[in-house]
Amino acid sequence: MAANLEQIGTRLQFFMKIKGMDIFALGEYTNTSAILISNIIAGKNYSMDELLEVLKNIPELNSHWVIYGEGNIFKDDKAPVAADPITMAKNRLKHLQEMQQLLEKLDAIEKVKKNKNQIDELRNRITELTKKL
Repeated sequence: MAANLEQIGTRLQFFMKIKGMDIFALGEYTNTSAILISNIIAGKNYSMDELLEVLKNIPELNSHWVIYGEGNIFKDDKAPVAADPITMAKNRLKHLQEMQQLLEKLDAIEKVKKNKNQIDELRNRITELTKKL
């Protein structure tokens, strides 16, 4: 399965929301820069080596999940939980809603990607037909 840079950025941003971090905090936490974190979230202007350097410095984050979207977000599958059942239920509902939004965003990215391919095919066909005129 190929890595999708936009989805990688979306997943990293989701992790940041869970941890309550902004790009500056994550940059500091990973000994990188806020600019690099911002580029990863935007899905542009970074190398896989830079991404791996960031992920290497977040020991609890499952890098396979970030890159491919497979498995659990946390390596040990222990997301932060609250002590009392009422707060746990609220946090779970909030987490599920956030996951639903993430899935919808990922679906939208995939649809746009498919539409772009169709548009490129139509442009190529128009170019071919124009050459024949």
